Amino acid sequence: MAFIDELKLHLDARIAVLNLVTPEEPRLLRELTAWARGRHCPEGEGLYTWDIADQFTCLKRAAAPFDVKQQATPDTILRMIRDYQGQATFVLKDFHQVWEAKRGVIRGLRNLVATLPSSAPRKNLLITTPEPNLPTELKQDIPVLELAKPDAQEIDALLEHSLGGTGALDRLAGPVRDKLVRAALGLGSTQAERVFRKAVVSRPTGLDETCIDLITDEKRAIIRESGALELYPHLESESRLGGLDALKEWLGKRVRAFTEEARRFPLDEPKGVALVGIPGTGKSLCAKVAAGMWRMPLLRLDMGAVFGGLLGSSERNIREAMQIAEVIAPCVLWVDEIEKAFGASSDTASRVLATFLTWMQEKQHPVFVFATANDVSRLPPEFLRKGRFDELFFLDLPTRLEREQILEVHLRRRGMTMVRDDFDLPAVAKATEGFVGAELEAMVNEAMFAPFLDGERQLETEDLLKAAGAMVPLAQSHRERIEALRQLVTSGQARNASSARADDAVRVDDIRGERRLEMY
Repeated sequence: MAFIDELKLHLDARIAVLNLVTPEEPRLLRELTAWARGRHCPEGEGLYTWDIADQFTCLKRAAAPFDVKQQATPDTILRMIRDYQGQATFVLKDFHQVWEAKRGVIRGLRNLVATLPSSAPRKNLLITTPEPNLPTELKQDIPVLELAKPDAQEIDALLEHSLGGTGALDRLAGPVRDKLVRAALGLGSTQAERVFRKAVVSRPTGLDETCIDLITDEKRAIIRESGALELYPHLESESRLGGLDALKEWLGKRVRAFTEEARRFPLDEPKGVALVGIPGTGKSLCAKVAAGMWRMPLLRLDMGAVFGGLLGSSERNIREAMQIAEVIAPCVLWVDEIEKAFGASSDTASRVLATFLTWMQEKQHPVFVFATANDVSRLPPEFLRKGRFDELFFLDLPTRLEREQILEVHLRRRGMTMVRDDFDLPAVAKATEGFVGAELEAMVNEAMFAPFLDGERQLETEDLLKAAGAMVPLAQSHRERIEALRQLVTSGQARNASSARADDAVRVDDIRGERRLEMY
Protein backbone atom coordinates (compact mmCIF):
# COMPACT_ATOMS: atom_id res chain seq x y z
CA MET A 1 0.00 0.00 0.00
CA ALA A 2 1.29 3.47 -0.91
CA PHE A 3 2.42 5.64 1.98
CA ILE A 4 -0.28 8.31 1.56
CA ASP A 5 -2.98 5.64 1.17
CA GLU A 6 -1.85 4.03 4.41
CA LEU A 7 -1.78 7.42 6.14
CA LYS A 8 -5.29 8.20 4.91
CA LEU A 9 -6.53 4.81 6.12
CA HIS A 10 -5.26 5.50 9.63
CA LEU A 11 -6.72 9.00 9.76
CA ASP A 12 -10.08 7.86 8.39
CA ALA A 13 -10.11 5.24 11.14
CA ARG A 14 -9.71 8.11 13.65
CA ILE A 15 -6.20 7.09 14.62
CA ALA A 16 -5.27 10.69 15.23
CA VAL A 17 -1.66 10.51 16.45
CA LEU A 18 0.97 8.91 14.19
CA ASN A 19 4.76 8.71 14.03
CA LEU A 20 6.03 9.24 10.45
CA VAL A 21 9.57 7.92 10.08
CA THR A 22 11.92 9.13 7.36
CA PRO A 23 15.26 10.93 7.10
CA GLU A 24 13.81 12.67 3.99
CA GLU A 25 11.78 15.41 5.64
CA PRO A 26 11.40 17.65 2.52
CA ARG A 27 10.01 14.72 0.52
CA LEU A 28 7.59 13.84 3.32
CA LEU A 29 6.32 17.42 3.49
CA ARG A 30 5.81 17.44 -0.29
CA GLU A 31 3.77 14.26 0.01
CA LEU A 32 1.69 15.68 2.86
CA THR A 33 1.12 18.98 1.05
CA ALA A 34 -0.04 17.20 -2.10
CA TRP A 35 -2.41 15.10 0.02
CA ALA A 36 -3.77 18.10 1.93
CA ARG A 37 -4.44 20.07 -1.25
CA GLY A 38 -5.88 17.12 -3.14
CA ARG A 39 -9.38 15.74 -3.21
CA HIS A 40 -8.61 13.05 -0.59
CA CYS A 41 -8.21 15.53 2.28
CA PRO A 42 -11.42 16.77 3.95
CA GLU A 43 -12.59 20.22 2.79
CA GLY A 44 -11.52 23.01 5.10
CA GLU A 45 -8.89 20.97 6.94
CA GLY A 46 -5.62 22.85 7.41
CA LEU A 47 -2.07 21.54 7.43
CA TYR A 48 0.47 23.18 9.72
CA THR A 49 4.03 22.29 10.71
CA TRP A 50 5.88 23.25 13.87
CA ASP A 51 9.49 22.98 14.92
CA ILE A 52 11.49 24.50 17.73
CA ALA A 53 13.45 26.80 15.39
CA ASP A 54 10.90 28.26 12.94
CA GLN A 55 7.70 27.73 14.93
CA PHE A 56 4.51 27.40 12.83
CA THR A 57 4.35 27.19 9.03
CA CYS A 58 1.13 26.94 7.05
CA LEU A 59 1.12 24.38 4.20
CA LYS A 60 -2.66 24.61 3.73
CA ARG A 61 -4.87 27.14 5.50
CA ALA A 62 -7.78 25.83 7.55
CA ALA A 63 -11.35 27.14 7.28
CA ALA A 64 -11.15 28.22 10.93
CA PRO A 65 -8.40 30.84 11.42
CA PHE A 66 -5.16 29.71 13.05
CA ASP A 67 -2.58 32.30 13.98
CA VAL A 68 0.76 30.97 12.76
CA LYS A 69 2.54 33.94 14.32
CA GLN A 70 1.86 32.76 17.84
CA GLN A 71 4.80 31.26 19.66
CA ALA A 72 4.84 27.79 21.18
CA THR A 73 7.33 26.01 23.38
CA PRO A 74 7.83 22.27 23.92
CA ASP A 75 5.81 22.73 27.11
CA THR A 76 2.84 24.50 25.45
CA ILE A 77 2.59 23.10 21.89
CA LEU A 78 0.47 20.05 22.83
CA ARG A 79 -2.03 22.18 24.78
CA MET A 80 -2.31 24.60 21.85
CA ILE A 81 -3.17 21.72 19.51
CA ARG A 82 -5.66 20.33 22.00
CA ASP A 83 -7.42 23.69 22.46
CA TYR A 84 -7.54 24.70 18.78
CA GLN A 85 -11.16 24.85 17.61
CA GLY A 86 -10.61 24.27 13.90
CA GLN A 87 -10.11 21.21 11.74
CA ALA A 88 -6.43 20.63 11.01
CA THR A 89 -3.49 18.27 10.85
CA PHE A 90 -0.38 19.36 12.75
CA VAL A 91 3.09 18.08 11.86
CA LEU A 92 5.64 18.25 14.66
CA LYS A 93 9.12 17.99 13.16
CA ASP A 94 11.90 16.20 15.06
CA PHE A 95 9.68 16.00 18.13
CA HIS A 96 11.76 13.12 19.50
CA GLN A 97 14.26 15.75 20.63
CA VAL A 98 11.52 17.18 22.85
CA TRP A 99 10.48 13.99 24.61
CA GLU A 100 14.12 13.04 25.12
CA ALA A 101 14.72 16.35 26.93
CA LYS A 102 11.33 16.73 28.64
CA ARG A 103 9.89 13.44 29.84
CA GLY A 104 6.65 15.14 30.86
CA VAL A 105 5.80 15.60 27.18
CA ILE A 106 5.26 11.84 26.91
CA ARG A 107 2.32 12.08 29.28
CA GLY A 108 0.86 14.90 27.22
CA LEU A 109 1.11 12.80 24.06
CA ARG A 110 -0.63 9.87 25.73
CA ASN A 111 -3.43 12.19 26.75
CA LEU A 112 -3.82 13.42 23.16
CA VAL A 113 -3.90 9.84 21.89
CA ALA A 114 -6.93 9.31 24.10
CA THR A 115 -8.78 12.58 23.38
CA LEU A 116 -8.07 13.58 19.74
CA PRO A 117 -9.98 10.70 18.07
CA SER A 118 -13.24 11.96 19.57
CA SER A 119 -12.52 15.67 19.24
CA ALA A 120 -14.72 17.91 17.11
CA PRO A 121 -13.66 19.55 14.86
CA ARG A 122 -11.28 16.77 13.86
CA LYS A 123 -7.58 17.25 14.63
CA ASN A 124 -4.64 15.02 13.77
CA LEU A 125 -1.08 15.01 15.05
CA LEU A 126 1.80 13.69 12.93
CA ILE A 127 5.21 13.38 14.58
CA THR A 128 8.19 13.14 12.21
CA THR A 129 11.42 11.42 13.25
CA PRO A 130 14.40 10.27 11.16
CA GLU A 131 14.22 6.77 12.64
CA PRO A 132 11.85 4.71 14.83
CA ASN A 133 12.59 5.63 18.43
CA LEU A 134 9.28 5.95 20.28
CA PRO A 135 9.73 5.71 24.04
CA THR A 136 8.37 2.59 25.72
CA GLU A 137 5.33 4.45 27.06
CA LEU A 138 4.19 5.40 23.53
CA LYS A 139 4.93 2.23 21.54
CA GLN A 140 1.49 0.74 22.20
CA ASP A 141 -0.33 4.03 21.64
CA ILE A 142 1.19 5.53 18.48
CA PRO A 143 1.45 3.60 15.17
CA VAL A 144 4.63 4.02 13.13
CA LEU A 145 4.53 4.58 9.36
CA GLU A 146 7.81 4.53 7.42
CA LEU A 147 8.27 6.36 4.12
CA ALA A 148 10.00 3.95 1.75
CA LYS A 149 12.79 4.89 -0.64
CA PRO A 150 11.65 6.46 -3.94
CA ASP A 151 10.69 3.95 -6.63
CA ALA A 152 11.56 4.23 -10.33
CA GLN A 153 8.57 6.45 -11.10
CA GLU A 154 9.47 8.87 -8.30
CA ILE A 155 13.15 8.91 -9.32
CA ASP A 156 12.13 9.75 -12.90
CA ALA A 157 10.00 12.63 -11.60
CA LEU A 158 12.98 13.84 -9.53
CA LEU A 159 15.16 13.70 -12.64
CA GLU A 160 12.64 15.86 -14.49
CA HIS A 161 12.28 18.25 -11.55
CA SER A 162 16.05 18.60 -11.09
CA LEU A 163 17.15 18.88 -14.71
CA GLY A 164 14.05 19.57 -16.77
CA GLY A 165 14.71 23.30 -16.90
CA THR A 166 18.39 22.98 -17.77
CA GLY A 167 17.95 21.43 -21.22
CA ALA A 168 20.11 18.47 -20.18
CA LEU A 169 17.24 16.05 -20.86
CA ASP A 170 16.33 17.39 -24.30
CA ARG A 171 18.59 15.05 -26.28
CA LEU A 172 18.46 12.15 -23.82
CA ALA A 173 17.17 8.96 -25.45
CA GLY A 174 14.48 7.01 -23.62
CA PRO A 175 16.59 3.87 -22.93
CA VAL A 176 19.45 5.97 -21.53
CA ARG A 177 17.04 7.87 -19.30
CA ASP A 178 15.68 4.57 -17.98
CA LYS A 179 19.24 3.44 -17.19
CA LEU A 180 19.95 6.69 -15.34
CA VAL A 181 16.82 6.21 -13.25
CA ARG A 182 17.68 2.57 -12.57
CA ALA A 183 21.22 3.56 -11.55
CA ALA A 184 19.83 5.98 -8.92
CA LEU A 185 17.46 3.47 -7.30
CA GLY A 186 18.26 2.95 -3.63
CA LEU A 187 19.01 6.63 -3.00
CA GLY A 188 16.81 9.05 -1.12
CA SER A 189 15.21 11.89 -3.05
CA THR A 190 17.70 14.51 -1.83
CA GLN A 191 20.62 12.22 -2.62
CA ALA A 192 19.25 11.43 -6.10
CA GLU A 193 18.75 15.12 -6.95
CA ARG A 194 22.29 15.89 -5.78
CA VAL A 195 23.74 13.09 -7.92
CA PHE A 196 21.78 14.24 -10.99
CA ARG A 197 23.04 17.81 -10.59
CA LYS A 198 26.63 16.57 -10.31
CA ALA A 199 26.13 14.55 -13.50
CA VAL A 200 25.03 17.68 -15.36
CA VAL A 201 28.04 19.66 -14.14
CA SER A 202 30.42 16.86 -15.18
CA ARG A 203 28.77 16.56 -18.63
CA PRO A 204 27.99 20.15 -19.73
CA THR A 205 27.38 18.99 -23.32
CA GLY A 206 24.50 16.78 -22.21
CA LEU A 207 23.78 13.58 -20.32
CA ASP A 208 24.76 10.28 -21.91
CA GLU A 209 25.53 6.70 -20.91
CA THR A 210 28.84 7.70 -19.34
CA CYS A 211 26.83 9.41 -16.59
CA ILE A 212 25.57 6.01 -15.46
CA ASP A 213 29.02 5.10 -14.13
CA LEU A 214 29.24 8.43 -12.31
CA ILE A 215 25.84 7.91 -10.69
CA THR A 216 26.72 4.32 -9.77
CA ASP A 217 29.99 5.41 -8.14
CA GLU A 218 28.17 8.11 -6.17
CA LYS A 219 25.49 5.63 -5.12
CA ARG A 220 28.11 3.12 -4.02
CA ALA A 221 29.69 5.69 -1.71
CA ILE A 222 26.33 6.87 -0.33
CA ILE A 223 25.05 3.35 0.34
CA ARG A 224 28.32 2.41 2.05
CA GLU A 225 28.10 5.45 4.33
CA SER A 226 24.42 4.89 5.11
CA GLY A 227 24.93 1.66 7.03
CA ALA A 228 25.35 -2.04 6.53
CA LEU A 229 25.08 -2.33 2.73
CA GLU A 230 27.76 -2.07 0.09
CA LEU A 231 27.10 -1.97 -3.63
CA TYR A 232 29.76 -4.40 -4.81
CA PRO A 233 31.55 -3.15 -7.94
CA HIS A 234 33.36 -6.29 -9.10
CA LEU A 235 31.20 -8.99 -10.68
CA GLU A 236 32.67 -12.11 -12.18
CA SER A 237 31.89 -14.25 -15.23
CA GLU A 238 31.21 -17.97 -15.14
CA SER A 239 34.67 -18.63 -16.59
CA ARG A 240 36.22 -17.25 -13.40
CA LEU A 241 34.87 -20.21 -11.42
CA GLY A 242 36.61 -23.56 -11.82
CA GLY A 243 34.58 -26.70 -11.06
CA LEU A 244 31.24 -26.56 -9.19
CA ASP A 245 29.40 -27.52 -12.37
CA ALA A 246 26.19 -28.53 -10.56
CA LEU A 247 25.93 -25.12 -8.90
CA LYS A 248 26.72 -23.28 -12.14
CA GLU A 249 24.08 -25.33 -13.96
CA TRP A 250 21.52 -24.51 -11.25
CA LEU A 251 22.29 -20.80 -11.53
CA GLY A 252 22.19 -20.90 -15.33
CA LYS A 253 18.71 -22.44 -15.36
CA ARG A 254 17.37 -19.56 -13.27
CA VAL A 255 18.50 -16.70 -15.50
CA ARG A 256 15.04 -16.40 -17.07
CA ALA A 257 13.18 -16.99 -13.79
CA PHE A 258 13.19 -13.23 -13.08
CA THR A 259 11.50 -12.26 -16.38
CA GLU A 260 7.90 -11.31 -17.07
CA GLU A 261 7.56 -14.47 -19.15
CA ALA A 262 8.27 -16.50 -16.01
CA ARG A 263 5.59 -14.55 -14.09
CA ARG A 264 3.00 -15.31 -16.77
CA PHE A 265 3.88 -19.01 -16.89
CA PRO A 266 3.50 -18.76 -13.77
CA LEU A 267 6.88 -19.46 -12.16
CA ASP A 268 7.88 -18.14 -8.75
CA GLU A 269 10.96 -15.95 -8.56
CA PRO A 270 13.99 -17.64 -6.96
CA LYS A 271 14.28 -16.66 -3.29
CA GLY A 272 17.86 -17.50 -2.50
CA VAL A 273 20.57 -20.09 -2.06
CA ALA A 274 22.88 -21.01 0.82
CA LEU A 275 26.41 -22.30 0.32
CA VAL A 276 28.17 -24.28 3.03
CA GLY A 277 31.79 -25.39 3.03
CA ILE A 278 35.18 -24.92 4.61
CA PRO A 279 36.97 -21.59 4.02
CA GLY A 280 38.61 -21.12 0.65
CA THR A 281 36.25 -23.26 -1.45
CA GLY A 282 34.96 -20.27 -3.43
CA LYS A 283 31.67 -19.46 -1.72
CA SER A 284 32.15 -15.69 -1.90
CA LEU A 285 33.31 -15.90 -5.50
CA CYS A 286 30.09 -17.76 -6.34
CA ALA A 287 28.02 -14.75 -5.22
CA LYS A 288 29.94 -12.49 -7.62
CA VAL A 289 29.57 -15.04 -10.40
CA ALA A 290 25.81 -15.37 -9.82
CA ALA A 291 25.31 -11.60 -10.05
CA GLY A 292 27.50 -11.51 -13.16
CA MET A 293 25.61 -14.37 -14.85
CA TRP A 294 22.25 -12.73 -14.14
CA ARG A 295 23.48 -9.18 -14.91
CA MET A 296 22.16 -7.91 -11.58
CA PRO A 297 23.56 -5.49 -9.00
CA LEU A 298 25.36 -7.22 -6.11
CA LEU A 299 24.73 -5.86 -2.63
CA ARG A 300 26.91 -7.10 0.21
CA LEU A 301 25.28 -7.05 3.65
CA ASP A 302 27.88 -6.37 6.34
CA MET A 303 26.51 -8.09 9.45
CA GLY A 304 29.20 -6.48 11.58
CA ALA A 305 27.79 -3.06 10.67
CA VAL A 306 24.24 -4.29 11.29
CA PHE A 307 25.06 -5.09 14.91
CA GLY A 308 27.18 -2.00 15.48
CA GLY A 309 26.06 1.25 17.05
CA LEU A 310 23.55 2.13 19.72
CA LEU A 311 20.99 -0.07 21.44
CA GLY A 312 18.10 -0.69 19.08
CA SER A 313 20.05 0.36 15.99
CA SER A 314 20.58 -3.23 14.80
CA GLU A 315 16.91 -3.71 13.94
CA ARG A 316 16.86 -0.34 12.18
CA ASN A 317 20.02 -1.21 10.21
CA ILE A 318 18.61 -4.51 8.94
CA ARG A 319 15.28 -2.91 8.00
CA GLU A 320 17.00 -0.13 6.08
CA ALA A 321 19.24 -2.63 4.29
CA MET A 322 16.23 -4.71 3.25
CA GLN A 323 14.38 -1.61 2.09
CA ILE A 324 17.31 -0.48 -0.10
CA ALA A 325 17.63 -3.99 -1.56
CA GLU A 326 13.93 -4.03 -2.46
CA VAL A 327 14.17 -0.65 -4.20
CA ILE A 328 17.20 -1.73 -6.24
CA ALA A 329 15.63 -5.13 -7.07
CA PRO A 330 16.10 -7.24 -9.03
CA CYS A 331 19.42 -7.74 -7.30
CA VAL A 332 21.55 -10.27 -5.44
CA LEU A 333 21.93 -9.72 -1.69
CA TRP A 334 25.13 -11.39 -0.52
CA VAL A 335 25.40 -12.26 3.19
CA ASP A 336 28.88 -13.64 3.87
CA GLU A 337 29.67 -15.97 6.81
CA ILE A 338 26.13 -15.63 8.05
CA GLU A 339 26.64 -17.92 11.04
CA LYS A 340 28.87 -15.33 12.72
CA ALA A 341 25.88 -13.00 13.04
CA PHE A 342 22.86 -15.24 13.46
CA GLY A 343 24.67 -17.97 15.38
CA ALA A 344 25.19 -15.69 18.38
CA SER A 345 23.02 -16.32 21.44
CA SER A 346 21.82 -12.83 22.33
CA ASP A 347 18.49 -11.01 22.41
CA THR A 348 19.65 -8.60 19.72
CA ALA A 349 20.74 -11.41 17.39
CA SER A 350 17.41 -13.18 17.94
CA ARG A 351 15.42 -10.03 17.09
CA VAL A 352 17.47 -9.30 13.98
CA LEU A 353 17.21 -12.94 12.89
CA ALA A 354 13.43 -12.87 13.34
CA THR A 355 13.19 -9.69 11.26
CA PHE A 356 15.39 -11.13 8.51
CA LEU A 357 13.59 -14.49 8.38
CA THR A 358 10.16 -12.85 8.19
CA TRP A 359 11.36 -10.65 5.35
CA MET A 360 12.86 -13.61 3.47
CA GLN A 361 9.58 -15.49 3.75
CA GLU A 362 7.28 -12.62 2.77
CA LYS A 363 9.33 -10.34 0.48
CA GLN A 364 7.48 -9.32 -2.67
CA HIS A 365 10.46 -7.98 -4.60
CA PRO A 366 13.02 -10.02 -6.59
CA VAL A 367 15.87 -9.87 -4.08
CA PHE A 368 17.89 -13.08 -4.35
CA VAL A 369 19.61 -13.84 -1.02
CA PHE A 370 23.02 -15.46 -1.47
CA ALA A 371 24.20 -16.65 1.94
CA THR A 372 27.50 -18.36 2.72
CA ALA A 373 28.49 -20.22 5.87
CA ASN A 374 31.52 -22.14 7.10
CA ASP A 375 29.82 -23.75 10.11
CA VAL A 376 26.16 -24.61 9.57
CA SER A 377 25.87 -26.14 13.05
CA ARG A 378 25.82 -22.63 14.55
CA LEU A 379 22.72 -21.65 12.59
CA PRO A 380 19.19 -22.20 13.94
CA PRO A 381 17.33 -24.98 12.05
CA GLU A 382 14.57 -22.62 10.85
CA PHE A 383 17.08 -20.52 8.96
CA LEU A 384 17.85 -23.07 6.25
CA ARG A 385 14.44 -24.63 5.76
CA LYS A 386 12.73 -24.74 2.37
CA GLY A 387 10.67 -21.65 1.56
CA ARG A 388 13.40 -19.27 2.58
CA PHE A 389 16.18 -20.74 0.45
CA ASP A 390 15.52 -22.59 -2.77
CA GLU A 391 18.54 -24.80 -2.26
CA LEU A 392 21.41 -25.55 0.11
CA PHE A 393 24.68 -26.44 -1.62
CA PHE A 394 27.75 -28.02 -0.07
CA LEU A 395 31.13 -27.04 -1.53
CA ASP A 396 33.42 -30.02 -1.02
CA LEU A 397 37.15 -30.23 -1.56
CA PRO A 398 37.74 -29.94 -5.32
CA THR A 399 38.27 -33.16 -7.22
CA ARG A 400 41.37 -33.73 -9.34
CA LEU A 401 39.59 -32.56 -12.50
CA GLU A 402 38.26 -29.47 -10.70
CA ARG A 403 41.75 -28.66 -9.43
CA GLU A 404 42.95 -28.72 -13.02
CA GLN A 405 40.19 -26.30 -13.98
CA ILE A 406 40.95 -23.99 -11.04
CA LEU A 407 44.67 -24.00 -11.85
CA GLU A 408 43.90 -23.15 -15.46
CA VAL A 409 41.74 -20.19 -14.34
CA HIS A 410 44.52 -18.73 -12.19
CA LEU A 411 47.22 -19.26 -14.79
CA ARG A 412 45.12 -17.60 -17.50
CA ARG A 413 44.46 -14.67 -15.19
CA ARG A 414 48.23 -14.14 -15.18
CA GLY A 415 48.33 -13.85 -18.96
CA MET A 416 49.23 -17.45 -19.87
CA THR A 417 47.20 -18.55 -22.88
CA MET A 418 48.55 -21.99 -23.86
CA VAL A 419 48.07 -23.43 -20.37
CA ARG A 420 47.27 -27.01 -21.36
CA ASP A 421 50.28 -27.13 -23.72
CA ASP A 422 52.79 -25.39 -21.44
CA PHE A 423 51.98 -27.12 -18.14
CA ASP A 424 51.38 -30.68 -16.94
CA LEU A 425 48.16 -29.80 -15.11
CA PRO A 426 47.26 -33.44 -14.23
CA ALA A 427 50.59 -33.79 -12.40
CA VAL A 428 50.08 -30.52 -10.50
CA ALA A 429 46.48 -31.50 -9.68
CA LYS A 430 47.70 -34.82 -8.30
CA ALA A 431 50.29 -33.03 -6.15
CA THR A 432 47.69 -30.66 -4.72
CA GLU A 433 45.26 -33.23 -3.36
CA GLY A 434 43.22 -31.66 -0.55
CA PHE A 435 43.88 -28.08 -1.69
CA VAL A 436 40.91 -25.71 -1.84
CA GLY A 437 40.59 -22.98 -4.47
CA ALA A 438 42.16 -20.27 -2.32
CA GLU A 439 45.17 -22.48 -1.60
CA LEU A 440 45.61 -23.25 -5.30
CA GLU A 441 45.61 -19.52 -6.04
CA ALA A 442 48.17 -18.92 -3.28
CA MET A 443 50.30 -21.80 -4.60
CA VAL A 444 50.35 -20.35 -8.13
CA ASN A 445 51.31 -16.95 -6.73
CA GLU A 446 54.12 -18.52 -4.68
CA ALA A 447 55.37 -20.45 -7.72
CA MET A 448 55.72 -17.17 -9.66
CA PHE A 449 58.50 -15.92 -7.37
CA ALA A 450 61.18 -18.39 -8.55
CA PRO A 451 61.00 -17.52 -12.28
CA PHE A 452 60.71 -13.81 -11.43
CA LEU A 453 63.90 -13.87 -9.38
CA ASP A 454 65.57 -16.12 -11.96
CA GLY A 455 65.76 -13.48 -14.69
CA GLU A 456 62.00 -13.26 -15.21
CA ARG A 457 61.88 -16.51 -17.14
CA GLN A 458 58.69 -18.41 -18.00
CA LEU A 459 56.82 -20.24 -15.27
CA GLU A 460 57.23 -24.02 -15.52
CA THR A 461 55.47 -27.09 -14.17
CA GLU A 462 58.40 -27.78 -11.85
CA ASP A 463 57.87 -24.39 -10.18
CA LEU A 464 54.26 -25.29 -9.47
CA LEU A 465 55.18 -28.70 -8.10
CA LYS A 466 57.82 -27.26 -5.76
CA ALA A 467 55.37 -24.64 -4.45
CA ALA A 468 52.73 -27.33 -3.92
CA GLY A 469 55.16 -29.52 -2.00
CA ALA A 470 55.94 -26.70 0.40
CA MET A 471 52.30 -26.09 1.37
CA VAL A 472 50.12 -28.01 3.83
CA PRO A 473 46.40 -27.77 2.97
CA LEU A 474 43.84 -26.55 5.47
CA ALA A 475 41.91 -29.78 4.98
CA GLN A 476 44.46 -31.67 7.10
CA SER A 477 43.41 -29.74 10.19
CA HIS A 478 39.69 -29.71 9.32
CA ARG A 479 39.07 -33.39 8.68
CA GLU A 480 36.29 -33.78 11.21
CA ARG A 481 34.49 -30.64 10.04
CA ILE A 482 34.65 -31.73 6.40
CA GLU A 483 33.23 -35.14 7.18
CA ALA A 484 30.47 -33.57 9.29
CA LEU A 485 29.55 -31.21 6.45
CA ARG A 486 29.51 -34.10 3.99
CA GLN A 487 26.77 -35.66 6.11
CA LEU A 488 24.50 -32.84 4.91
CA VAL A 489 24.72 -34.34 1.42
CA THR A 490 24.42 -37.92 2.64
CA SER A 491 21.28 -37.07 4.66
CA GLY A 492 19.69 -35.16 1.77
CA GLN A 493 19.81 -31.78 3.52
CA ALA A 494 22.15 -30.30 0.92
CA ARG A 495 23.20 -30.84 -2.68
CA ASN A 496 26.80 -31.20 -3.72
CA ALA A 497 27.87 -28.18 -5.77
CA SER A 498 29.87 -30.55 -7.98
CA SER A 499 28.48 -33.46 -9.99
CA ALA A 500 31.74 -35.43 -9.76
CA ARG A 501 31.55 -39.19 -9.27
CA ALA A 502 31.81 -40.34 -5.70
CA ASP A 503 35.00 -42.30 -6.42
CA ASP A 504 36.60 -39.12 -7.76
CA ALA A 505 36.01 -37.18 -4.53
CA VAL A 506 38.91 -36.53 -2.19
CA ARG A 507 38.93 -38.71 0.91
CA VAL A 508 40.07 -36.64 3.84
CA ASP A 509 41.95 -39.54 5.42
CA ASP A 510 44.10 -39.81 2.26
CA ILE A 511 45.42 -36.27 2.55
CA ARG A 512 48.98 -36.52 3.87
CA GLY A 513 51.59 -33.85 3.51
CA GLU A 514 54.32 -36.49 3.85
CA ARG A 515 52.96 -38.47 0.87
CA ARG A 516 53.07 -35.40 -1.35
CA LEU A 517 56.58 -34.50 -0.27
CA GLU A 518 57.81 -37.99 -1.11
CA MET A 519 56.88 -37.39 -4.77
CA TYR A 520 59.84 -35.10 -5.13
